Amino acid sequence: MVGRTPEFLGKKIEAKEMKIAMMIALLHPLLILAGTALASHLYAGNPEAYSGWLANPGYHGFSEMLYEFTSSSANNGSGFEGLGDNTPFWNIATGIVMLLARYLPIIGPVAIAGILATKQYIPESNGTLKTDTSTFGLLVFAVIFIVAALSFFPALTLGPIAEFFSLK
Repeated sequence: MVGRTPEFLGKKIEAKEMKIAMMIALLHPLLILAGTALASHLYAGNPEAYSGWLANPGYHGFSEMLYEFTSSSANNGSGFEGLGDNTPFWNIATGIVMLLARYLPIIGPVAIAGILATKQYIPESNGTLKTDTSTFGLLVFAVIFIVAALSFFPALTLGPIAEFFSLK
């Protein structure tokens, strides 16, 4: 494949389209993990000031904060019951994450579609990856799984595993 440009639906996929697609794919984990990091930093820096945030401080509290931002980014903003999330910080932070995670990803596919619309049609060749095959489905699933695993599994396991080892 050295020197070949991949094709999709008769259009060449070049670096510009891939950069846009990767920025949008990494936006979701960035918002979740950055929000969790900010909340963790604020709580760890001054636990007395933010004592109303966590009913279960420590590792379980980290999982609560991670879930709050994950839910805000992908769902409806629900959270663990132990998180005191009706505060100005949580309302503003999760609102911003919800807004950015829902509307920014719309721009990427529209931009890619606009770029592809201006390109010339290229007839299929032996190197074309057809979208109606199981190979394409497995490839898409593998990419989604790998990106999710590398983005979230370390943070998802940090809370429960650390909590397990801290039990006496």
